[in-house]
Amino acid sequence: QGQNQDSLFDTFWLMTFFESISLVGSQGITNLLLDDDNKGILLPYTFAALVSVIGILYIRKAPSISTAHHASVIGSYQKSFFAHVLRDKRVLILVLAQASVQFSVSAFWFLWAPTIVADGRDAPLSLIYPCFLVSRMLGSAAVPWFYGAMAPFQNEDSLTTAYIAAGLALSVVAYDYQEIGTLVILFCIFHASVGFILPSLARFRTMYLPNELRGGMMSFSLALGNAPMFIFLIQ
Repeated sequence: QGQNQDSLFDTFWLMTFFESISLVGSQGITNLLLDDDNKGILLPYTFAALVSVIGILYIRKAPSISTAHHASVIGSYQKSFFAHVLRDKRVLILVLAQASVQFSVSAFWFLWAPTIVADGRDAPLSLIYPCFLVSRMLGSAAVPWFYGAMAPFQNEDSLTTAYIAAGLALSVVAYDYQEIGTLVILFCIFHASVGFILPSLARFRTMYLPNELRGGMMSFSLALGNAPMFIFLIQ
C-alpha cells in the first residue's frame, strides 16, 4: 500500500511538472504565431481550433456506458462521497486548502497583468507569463526533495511553509506600488509555491481517500474555489 501511494505521488508531481512544460511550450508557439500574424501564416486561433477538434475526436472514441449502469454507479458514488468526504474533518480541511489555492490562482490570472502595467507602464507580458510557468515547474520539481526519509521537514511543515510563502508574496504586492522587476519576482515566488502545494495536496489525497473519490473531491474543491470568482464576475 505504501509503495502504491509513493507511485501515485510521483505521478502527481510529474503531472504538475509536465503540465507547466506544456504550458510553456504552448506560450512559445503562441508567441511564434503572433509574430507571423502579419504574414498571414497560421493564425493563433486556427491552431487552437485544430487542437480542440483533435480533442473532440479523441473523446468521441471513448467507450459508452449504458444508462442504467451509469445511474447505479452514480448512486453508489454519492453515498461513498458523502461518507468519506463530507463527514471526515481531515478531508474537509483538505478540500478547503485545495479551494483556497484554486481561488488565489484564479484571482491572480485576472489581476497580474493590470498590476504590472499599472500607471501605463510598458512590459513584455508575453515574455513574463512563461516565467510564471517555469517557476511553477521548478516548484513541483522540488517536491520529491521534501518528502522522504532524508527530507529536512515533515510533510505538514513543508506544505505550511509553501502556503505562507505564497501568502506573503501576494501580500507584498497588495501593500504598495512596486516596480516591474519586484512584481515579477514576487509572482514567480507565488507560482513556485503553488507548484509545490498542488502535488503535496495530492499526496494527502492518496493518504485519506480511495482512488475512486479523488476526482470528485478535486471537482468539489474546484467548485468551491471558483464560486466566489463567478459570483464576483456576474455582479
